[in-house]
Amino acid sequence: MLTIKEASEFLGVSVPTMRRWEKEGIITSYRTNGNHRRYDKNNLIRIKCKDDDSFKITVAYCRVSSSDQKQDLQMQIDNVTNYCIANGYQFKVVSDLGSGLNYNKKGLKELISLICSEEIDRIVVNYKDRLIRFGYEIIEQLCSIYNVKIEVINHTEDKSYEEELVEDVLSVITIFSSKLYGSKSHKSKKIKDINTAMFKYKKIDCLDAKVDA
Repeated sequence: MLTIKEASEFLGVSVPTMRRWEKEGIITSYRTNGNHRRYDKNNLIRIKCKDDDSFKITVAYCRVSSSDQKQDLQMQIDNVTNYCIANGYQFKVVSDLGSGLNYNKKGLKELISLICSEEIDRIVVNYKDRLIRFGYEIIEQLCSIYNVKIEVINHTEDKSYEEELVEDVLSVITIFSSKLYGSKSHKSKKIKDINTAMFKYKKIDCLDAKVDA
C-alpha cells in the first residue's frame, strides 16, 4: 500500500491530480484509521500499463531440476540474456531449482504473480519444458487472459533434458503407487526400487547416447 505522495510519484502525476482522479472514479483509495489515503500498488500498475505499455518488462525464466545442473542453469541464463539484449527488451531473469512437476517453486510463483499484476509483456524461455513440464496449456491460457506473450527460443527437441524427463515420469509413478498402496507398503517399496533401478539404467543409456553423439 502506498501513500498519496508515493502513488503520485509512481504514476508521475501531482497529488492534486490524484485527488481529482479519485473524485472522478478513475482510481480508488483505502482509508487508514487516521483517515489517510492508501493506494494498492497493483491497481496503480494496471492504470499505468493501460497508458504506457513500455512500463511492462520481459521475464526471462530459467529452470533446472536439481543442484547438480547448475552449469546448465547458467547456460540457460546466458542464452535468454543474450536473446533479450539482442531484441532490446527491458528484462529480468527469474530462475528456479526444482522439478517441472513441482508447481510450488518460488520462481514460478513469482512469475504467475507478475502475470496477474500485469507487470510483464512477455516471457522468454530457452525451451518450452523449462517453463513447466505438464500443464503448459494452463500457463499459456493465463498469459492469454493477461495479454502476455510467450517466446520460446529453441523449438527443437531438448536432448539434454531427456534424463530429467525420465526422472519426472518415474516420480509420478512412485507418488501414484504410494497413494494407491500406502507409502510403507511392500508393493509401494517394490515399485520404488524398480523405478530407481530403471532410472539408473536410463541415466547410463542417456550418457552413452551423448557420448555417441
